[in-house]
Amino acid sequence: MNIRKHLKRLFLISTAIFWTSCSDDSQSSNPVAEPEANNSSVAAQCHEAEKVVKRKFNTDIMNDPVAYATKSAEKGAQLTIRDSIEEKISDNAPACLKRMLDTLETPVYLYGAPSPDYIATKFECDDGTSYINEDYLRYQEELEEYEKKYAIFNETYDQIEEKRVAELKNLMDSCINHPEDFPPSNDEYVYYDETEKDSDDEEDSDEENEKEE
Repeated sequence: MNIRKHLKRLFLISTAIFWTSCSDDSQSSNPVAEPEANNSSVAAQCHEAEKVVKRKFNTDIMNDPVAYATKSAEKGAQLTIRDSIEEKISDNAPACLKRMLDTLETPVYLYGAPSPDYIATKFECDDGTSYINEDYLRYQEELEEYEKKYAIFNETYDQIEEKRVAELKNLMDSCINHPEDFPPSNDEYVYYDETEKDSDDEEDSDEENEKEE
């Protein structure tokens, strides 16, 4: 299975839960005002008549869909290229290909599905009256807002991922076709390479200090 698709599903798992359908009877009911909360005798005679599955909102999408899409698309692009590199890794593969693989995102798999969360759409009372659940009305408003931000997330994700996959693929091809010239002038790869170099320099420095002591 393509890891990129898995990651996208992983980050968007909150969108996999959909509404359950409501019965025809609920559409024909005439809701009345909700009984006062302090009237316990009335509340005790009413019960949840219908429920639907609540969609789980991703708080990162709600807070900033563009920022979260940018972060998620980068991971998705790296996992896509990781797929391609792993198919080419062999004993004869260029060393730069193995080094590049070490710089890429590692997939994290989640097992099992989240338990569905339900919300009552309305309540029915023993006297034949019914009323809409106010929490359900608020949830409807939140859902509408989430759908708008989710659309922004999807559009941004697709644009950024496509661009980053192309960039990383060019880097991979450069390693395979011209390993003697690798790494090319690439800020991201140089960043990882310099990080490893700095780490080695620090270790050498520590060893020299120990010898001096």
